[in-house]
Amino acid sequence: MIDAGLLPYVIALIAGFCVKIVDWVDDDKKGKNPIKWPLAILYGLLIGYLISTASFSVLFLAAVVAQVFARKIDTRAHILGVAVTAISMLYFGLAPIPYNFFAYFLILAFLDEADFIGKLRPLEKYRIVLKVGALLMVLVGRWDFFAGIIAFDIGYELFNQVQTRILK
Repeated sequence: MIDAGLLPYVIALIAGFCVKIVDWVDDDKKGKNPIKWPLAILYGLLIGYLISTASFSVLFLAAVVAQVFARKIDTRAHILGVAVTAISMLYFGLAPIPYNFFAYFLILAFLDEADFIGKLRPLEKYRIVLKVGALLMVLVGRWDFFAGIIAFDIGYELFNQVQTRILK
């Protein structure tokens, strides 16, 4: 049984894993595997639940909004995932949004979606701006933002490892 305090982080990890599978199917496998549809629905439900209930919900809300407005939701499976996220947020209810945190994370998430050139190119590849911003929140006693985004990224990178070592 998973401790209730750890549950949002486990959900974030699973959501990251599912998002990466959908990316992999759409980008590397040219969208041919139908598993992407139920996984997009699943990650949409999970992210919508996190946005509705997790202490770090505003970070995920800002990240989704930034991806939509930066036009990074570019496949039908991801459009489905984001639509399910929006519907789930309505179903589960939206937690109060601290607008100062929302603006902060929205700006950072937009920067993570930017196309950098030259010496700044690693910022685009590794998408560290939002993570560093979440880490800085530790200075005001909010470690949960960093833990939430890192849990998601661990899930995302875990599938990278599965894909490169098992699914070649």
